[in-house]
Amino acid sequence: MAQIDGLRLIDPAAYAQHGYPHDEWTQLRRESPVQFFDPPGWLSYWAVTKHADIVEVSKQPEIFLNGPGMTMVRARSGDDKVQQQIRTVINMDPPVHWKYRKVGSPYFTPRAMHRLDSLVAETARKLVDGLGREGECDFIPEIASRHPLKVIAHILGVPEEDEPFILRLTNELFGSEDPEFQRSEDRMEGIKQLFMEFWGYFGKIIEDRRANPRDDLASVFANARIDDEPMGELETLGYFLIAFTAGHETTRGGIGGGFLELIERPELRKRWAAEPEITPRAVDEIMRYVTPVNHMMRTASQDYELHGEKIRSGDRLVLFYASANRDEEVFDEPLELRLDRHPNPHLAFGIGEHFCMGAHLARKTSGAIFRELVTRLESVELTGTPQRTASNLVPGFKHMPIRYRLAPAS
Repeated sequence: MAQIDGLRLIDPAAYAQHGYPHDEWTQLRRESPVQFFDPPGWLSYWAVTKHADIVEVSKQPEIFLNGPGMTMVRARSGDDKVQQQIRTVINMDPPVHWKYRKVGSPYFTPRAMHRLDSLVAETARKLVDGLGREGECDFIPEIASRHPLKVIAHILGVPEEDEPFILRLTNELFGSEDPEFQRSEDRMEGIKQLFMEFWGYFGKIIEDRRANPRDDLASVFANARIDDEPMGELETLGYFLIAFTAGHETTRGGIGGGFLELIERPELRKRWAAEPEITPRAVDEIMRYVTPVNHMMRTASQDYELHGEKIRSGDRLVLFYASANRDEEVFDEPLELRLDRHPNPHLAFGIGEHFCMGAHLARKTSGAIFRELVTRLESVELTGTPQRTASNLVPGFKHMPIRYRLAPAS
């Protein structure tokens, strides 16, 4: 096998500068689908790049654990210790995981999500209306970030005036390696400050909802019980963390990456406008093609053979979803963006035990803003080079300057 730099697959700066390493993943899928790397300055890991292998790992949560760390981090950075201390459903393993997942999962079923239809559509329309008939804007902070954030803020019962504060925290958390979002030269000190600010804000909301419950998701989290006992403080705060960060940032990544494709391929935009019924398939295809969450990590709890390679207990496996979503053995012409692709067994939301709880909300939110845009855009073009966040986890766009002309809302 030709030499591949394992650092290229996990270096946040490389994602910011060059985007996703699809050439390297293509070669790995073909020649070494489960490949060991020990890059300088980072934890050693097995790169898992094929769809079938990622499914195999993901469907055995008792063997491949999330608890020791869910994302790839630098060696001796302290990030692995931080991951182990954060108590979110993503960090939990069976049998504990399902107990905590049941707290939030009923709220995010397809049937439960129907009650948000009018809210999601109205929020999308107001944001697009706010752009004016024509002009220029930075699409990511003004549209792609704000739409999912407003929806999540509403269902959690967070005041609208606090949304910029939440957006800042989200940017700083997922962009902790990005110079634009770092709050301190000492990265770990910056992360500690960030979490203290986050806990301080949501701690007050939890206290309020326990004293004065409302019909919102914050009250569900604040008053949840596990084994007939109140859910712990760290776990409660962890639910807010996941809802506002993972729920918002990943959807933003899909909207931003998808919109860039629609800018560069106006024929797709016109087709979508003429065939609004393809929206569900189009959104899923954008999620496959863009894959906002690049990877998740698992740690082997025992020796295991995967695709002919001997994984040892304690080894880390990095599941590259973005690679699996272009696996030639699963997807016909995987490099093509097909708005009506079906079937589409993509892994953008994961699979198995840790399938994304907010997948239905992400689809609904993304579909609403895309429908509003494709039906009203008369013209759109880039006015500068889009910029990605320096991240190996959610390396979506942070800036996308555009010039546009819109039709009035029908």
